[in-house]
Amino acid sequence: MKALPTLIKLAQQRLNNQRLRLVEFEKKDQELKQFMTTLRENLKFESERATQEPLLAAQYGHYAQQVEAQIAKTTVTFEENKKRLIREQDRLAVLFKEKKVLDLYQNGQHKKKIKEQEDKTQKNIDEIASRLKR
Repeated sequence: MKALPTLIKLAQQRLNNQRLRLVEFEKKDQELKQFMTTLRENLKFESERATQEPLLAAQYGHYAQQVEAQIAKTTVTFEENKKRLIREQDRLAVLFKEKKVLDLYQNGQHKKKIKEQEDKTQKNIDEIASRLKR
């Protein structure tokens, strides 16, 4: 099959592209985790400040509601990203299997050609030997 090397190159390209997509989703996953951690730390810090300063205590409730809403929204985004990350990992596995099949087929074709060449060489040797015996 003359197109096999091209198919393998295309499969490798798709595999590489999928890996890059997966890295993007993993990066976004980490960014969202860090953002939620920062929000929670800020909320805790402001809570402590509000207990120490009466003027801040009055405003803290509204601030806490806003931060909690932002955390909830980010959590939804985080969960959606996790689901997409899992789908992308599954897609990567499928692409890897496809490439592996092509690689194995190419390897089998190569071994078949070597075997045919060895058989042809052996046939020629046998033919020469039979001529010499006559």
